[in-house]
Amino acid sequence: MNDWNKFKERGFVVKETGPVYYTEDMDATIAWFTKTLGWYCEIDERNEDGQGTYGCAFDLPREFESLHIAPFTGLHFLYGEPKGGTVAFMKVQGIEKLHAHVINSGWEKVNLNDTADFEMKLCQIETMDGYILQFFE
Repeated sequence: MNDWNKFKERGFVVKETGPVYYTEDMDATIAWFTKTLGWYCEIDERNEDGQGTYGCAFDLPREFESLHIAPFTGLHFLYGEPKGGTVAFMKVQGIEKLHAHVINSGWEKVNLNDTADFEMKLCQIETMDGYILQFFE
């Protein structure tokens, strides 16, 4: 399946984001983002031991991101000890599809709630590094 078909099948689009995400195992973190969220990831820098020191996860295929037709909608990965807590609060279109995509990937640390306070839906995902990603629509 090519990237465009995979993107269309996924059914959701992140509208705003750009947080920093620390991880000690960038390869495993990127594999998690690729499988669980369906994002497009790469490691741009590695140290002398081969550990990833800088990378990115993109909601869109890299080709779209490099055209700069939309704001950056991804995460910056840096090597370091995960800090935990909420790392991102991202606007998304298609939040039910996001929730379904995560569940269908086999990841169970996810919930979808209506928030009466703000009249919006909130999808919260705990990552493999113990961070919380919050998506709203």
